[in-house]
Amino acid sequence: MTEQTVLVVEDDPEIREVIRLYLEKNNYRVLLATSGEEALKIAEAERPDLAILDVLLPGRSGFEVCRELRAVSPVPILFLSCKKDEADKIAGLNLGGDDYITKPFSPNELMARVRAHLRRPHLAAADQAGGQPDKLVVGNLRIDRLSRVVRVNGQEVTLSRKEFDLLSFLASRPEQTFSHEQLFREIWGQESFNDTRTIIVHVSNLRKKIEPDPSNPKYIINVHGVGYKFIASSTSHALKL
Repeated sequence: MTEQTVLVVEDDPEIREVIRLYLEKNNYRVLLATSGEEALKIAEAERPDLAILDVLLPGRSGFEVCRELRAVSPVPILFLSCKKDEADKIAGLNLGGDDYITKPFSPNELMARVRAHLRRPHLAAADQAGGQPDKLVVGNLRIDRLSRVVRVNGQEVTLSRKEFDLLSFLASRPEQTFSHEQLFREIWGQESFNDTRTIIVHVSNLRKKIEPDPSNPKYIINVHGVGYKFIASSTSHALKL
């Protein structure tokens, strides 16, 4: 397997060094940046497989860097922050972040999350090999699971990697209800530890991008007290190419 590359954007030298040591111990190639400007230059040149991004950076904040990265790349983004308010976490996820870890943190937990995010493309490939359709068409929504492209009314919409994984998982299993815990295990590859907010924010962001009326969704439906399910209309069909 090709060595995977992780970009670490952290201005605290001690934290940066700890993360580097743990990543290299787990056989990842590590790129280091200490500012938002430096991170964007490295990301453009190196195309990392994952970014660990501190929120409080000199110059551009981590949130600003995430916004710029997300405009051009679906790379998984894990935020690191000493800000523990739920509003900050929601803000990071709304910008397209895939995960949010507060300081102080366990390096082993961080490595588990890194592995989970980087494992998702391989799990998706295995899912397709197991017989899931390559293309899904539901009403005005078209999902290409091979190219990871989603179109609404013929227009391509930009999704983060986790948003695409969540939509692809639900749409390929129409009418099945999944709890927050089940979705977290499937999409994030780990236990949620009662972190329902992450799922709620990603579903909300998905609805804004794919639903004709996000306040009255017709694709991703709440199942009260349980979780979510995907509703396939009578015009839906699947293509296995």
